[in-house]
Order: sequence, then C-alpha cells, then structure tokens
Amino acid sequence: MTDWDLIIEYIHNAMQAVDDAHDASHGLRENATPETFDAFRMKMAELTDHLTKLQTVLNNEEAFAIDELVDWISKAYTGKPSDYRRTPRMEKE
Repeated sequence: MTDWDLIIEYIHNAMQAVDDAHDASHGLRENATPETFDAFRMKMAELTDHLTKLQTVLNNEEAFAIDELVDWISKAYTGKPSDYRRTPRMEKE
C-alpha cells in the first residue's frame, strides 16, 4: 500500500470519526450522564488523533510526495523502496 493510499484512508477515517463524534454529541445532549460524557470524550480523542495525522501530512505534503516518488524509482531499479526518507513511513493502523 502506498502513502497515497494511506492518506486517502486517513481522510476516510477522519470523516468517519467526525460522524462518530457527532453521534456521541447527540447522545450526550439527550442523556447527559458520566457514561455518555466519557463516550463523547473518547470519540473526540479519536477525531483529534485522525486530524493530527492529516495535519502532519498536509504540513509536509511536498516531502511526502517526493518520498513517494523516490520509493517508486527505487522499486523500479532495486525492487525495494528507498531506505532513506525525509518523512516517517506511514503505516496502516
């Protein structure tokens, strides 16, 4: 899986986390209990995590693009991705 595929997955996961946090906020509004508040905080923490990953990519999009290109070239010549990267290699969650 390429970094681009993972970026798309990060976007999809963030969008799902927005929906989940929105649902949890409705549960909190309708029934404010410690359990619904904890559920809301958990969903907001997940959303923050997903958005932080996306922000990291957006802040370094040129470096990610160059690293991806270098990986493709390295795979064409050596059969494996480049050992050196300016950005951390993205991993599937």
